[in-house]
Amino acid sequence: MNHPPVYQRVNPPSGPAAMILPALILGPLGLLLLAGGLEAIKGKQLLGFVYSAGGVLIFGFLCFCFAIHVRAQQVWAWHLRTGRIPYFRHGGFWKGALFGGGLGLVLVIACGWIGAAHADHPVYGELATVAFYLAYLYGIAVIGVPALMIGWAKRAWDRSAVPPG
Repeated sequence: MNHPPVYQRVNPPSGPAAMILPALILGPLGLLLLAGGLEAIKGKQLLGFVYSAGGVLIFGFLCFCFAIHVRAQQVWAWHLRTGRIPYFRHGGFWKGALFGGGLGLVLVIACGWIGAAHADHPVYGELATVAFYLAYLYGIAVIGVPALMIGWAKRAWDRSAVPPG
């Protein structure tokens, strides 16, 4: 008996409507962190910067998710137009993880240098001490978390690219 080849089942992407719930949950949280950080900068600059950075990261994550949704729609349109099954590049996670780990390593080295060089500064001494603690108490996390996050983001970006041809 002749069996047809088994092809990978391709489902349509959810589209931008899937962004409603994350935008409703994370949008106000990011706005609260951003506005609270801008208000806190008046009193304590370091705390205000940390709050504002959290808000900016949340909005950046939402924009990245929306871009991935748009790219997935383009891959689906390519599949409908050509009738071919999309194939994905390999190794995207490791490239992103290597870049993220390198970025984290540079951050740890920079924090260590700032902490060692400016610990006695009258204005920025507290910030330098915090940077030194960040580098040497949480160095593995500062290297590992960006490596995983950027690796997964690179994999998602590569998987949502329209194949050539």
